[in-house]
Amino acid sequence: MVSPQAVIFDVGGVLLGSPFLAALKWAKDWDLPRAALEKLFGEYSRTVRPSEQPPMWHEVECGRVALAEFVEHMGLVLGPELPRGHKARGLTASDFDPFAEAEPIPIMIELAEEIRDSGIRTAILTNNVREWRQWRDRLPIERFDPVIDSCEVGVRKPDHAIYSLICSRIGIAPKDCLFLDDHPENVQAALAFGFDALQVTEDFAVAAMKVRGRL
Repeated sequence: MVSPQAVIFDVGGVLLGSPFLAALKWAKDWDLPRAALEKLFGEYSRTVRPSEQPPMWHEVECGRVALAEFVEHMGLVLGPELPRGHKARGLTASDFDPFAEAEPIPIMIELAEEIRDSGIRTAILTNNVREWRQWRDRLPIERFDPVIDSCEVGVRKPDHAIYSLICSRIGIAPKDCLFLDDHPENVQAALAFGFDALQVTEDFAVAAMKVRGRL
C-alpha cells in the first residue's frame, strides 16, 4: 500500500465529538418521542435522485436554507408528534446546535499534528451548517489546509463533486488521499470516488492505529 500524500478529516465524530450522539442527547433534553426523532432525522442520509427535491437537511448543509428556516420546518415536522404545550413547540434556531458542547478528540488532534509534522498534508472536509461555524474555534484550524465546508461550497458528502473539489484544492489525486469520516455512506462514496478511506468509530485509538498503519 502506498502512503498517502494527504489525510482528509471530517469534523464531527472525527476531530470533535459526534454531532449524531449530541443530537440524541439534545432530543432527550427536549423530551422528543421516538416517532418525532425518526421524522426529524430520518431524511438526513436519504439518497436523492437528480429529479428529486433534496430534504431540508441537505439544503441547510449546502447553505441554501438558513438555520432559522430549517428550525421552523422542524417545528412543522414535530408538531403532529408532540402533545399540546410541549416545550419543543417553541424551538428556535438558538436552541439547535449539536456543536454547542462539542469537545476536541485529543487522540485525533494529536494524530493530525503528527501527520502534518511528518510532511503529509492535512485537510478538513465537513458537512456543516453556516450558523454552527464556532466549531472552528475549537480546533487548531490553521493546521488544516484546505478546509472545505459544505455550506460554503453548495454541495455535501457523499456527492462525488465535493470529493473532486477537495482534490482540486489540495492538488493531489484521489488515489493519494486518505479520507476519515464517521458516516458509513460518506466512506463508501469516498472509496467509490477513488480515495483510500476509513470509517472512524468511537474507538479513536483503533482509528489512529489504522491510520498510522497506512502512513
